Amino acid sequence: MLKSLKIIIPADKIKGPLNLELTMESKQFTNSNWKKVGKNYRSILKVDNKSIVGLEVEQHGSTDEPQLHVNVFYVGKKPENLDDFIMKKIFYEFGLSYNLDDVYNELKDDPVAKNLITEYKGLRLIRYFDVEECLITYQLSANTLISRLEQMLEALKQKLGLSFKFKDGLILNSFPTLEQILGLSLKKLYSCKLGYKAKFLLELAKKYSKEKIDWKMLEKLNIREARRRLMMLPGVGLKVADAVLLYGLGRTETFPIDIWVRRAIVNLYGLSKELNYTKLQNFILEKFGKYSGYLTPYFFYHSRRMFKHQ
Repeated sequence: MLKSLKIIIPADKIKGPLNLELTMESKQFTNSNWKKVGKNYRSILKVDNKSIVGLEVEQHGSTDEPQLHVNVFYVGKKPENLDDFIMKKIFYEFGLSYNLDDVYNELKDDPVAKNLITEYKGLRLIRYFDVEECLITYQLSANTLISRLEQMLEALKQKLGLSFKFKDGLILNSFPTLEQILGLSLKKLYSCKLGYKAKFLLELAKKYSKEKIDWKMLEKLNIREARRRLMMLPGVGLKVADAVLLYGLGRTETFPIDIWVRRAIVNLYGLSKELNYTKLQNFILEKFGKYSGYLTPYFFYHSRRMFKHQ
């Protein structure tokens, strides 16, 4: 039988505006663990290696005075320190710990940025609570459509994840670890609809098992060295490394560029379509410095709206 507890995060604990629906529907990152059900967003969280809890998050109040209601569902005995663990996840993943008003003040002098933050006010930079999940996701995302990527991730979760069933019957599966992936044969990985990426994912799992990544160290290294070390991993190129640095480690002084972000920058600033990744990235970094990463979801979402038929 499911038990539950409710956590309310009041407006005075959330720094700056928040539009949860805009943030979640922006598709700035692919995490099929979050499912929209009515006005709520549901997910699951692995508390330890054996148990998971269900989450249901809903925003109350306005964008400028947001309040989050978090319902937590679990079976059996309540896990120790569950409330604190949930708060840590919500604050980190939804970026509630940084003051979005302060970020806006640093960006508003640029006309393009000002228009974006005005139109999409409350859009937050989402980060992965589990960096390993971020690494796997973006390694698989290279040259892959979002819909295709979601199918691959769902197949992996169904094969290896723990299941959680909500009262209305919705079932979500937890994300696998690289250690779990290492336990699969290449043939079984192929059955997860990964195609040629199965080989790269297995190679990543093997290397990770031999050379554990010190994520805390990567948070502190200068951005070039941190990027270089990530790019030593199988299937991790420049764009994937930058995505892990931003979405996994919160390194907002980097700026990953995919096809959607590229379209937005080129069109909004009137730049040449021939500019390569590094030149486009430097253009943004020179303008916004350590605040560049906060703009990534704004460019991405704007581009998806404006150029979705291209």
